[in-house]
Amino acid sequence: MDNMDNTNEDSIIKIVDEETGDILEFIYADQFDLNGKSYAVLLTNEEDEEETEMIIMEQIEGENGEIMLQTIDEDKEDIIYDYYDELCDQLFDEEDGDQEGGN
Repeated sequence: MDNMDNTNEDSIIKIVDEETGDILEFIYADQFDLNGKSYAVLLTNEEDEEETEMIIMEQIEGENGEIMLQTIDEDKEDIIYDYYDELCDQLFDEEDGDQEGGN
């Protein structure tokens, strides 16, 4: 389980890996719910990387009410990532329809 520190309104967050103590910086890009659980969509925030990576983590409430992020179970990863891909496809299909109808 990792602590999430929302550093500013620009949706940049820092996550402290409790196992290594490393601080990782991500862009909090999106949030969605599936089967009664909330998930955060994070993008890598490394300027020297050629390609941005997407990571989905489960959002849980900590003991003091703070939002914490937890890696998702390996056996559920495919289901969760596929569901998010479907949400994105639906959004893009709706946007394409709106553009076509506006002409």
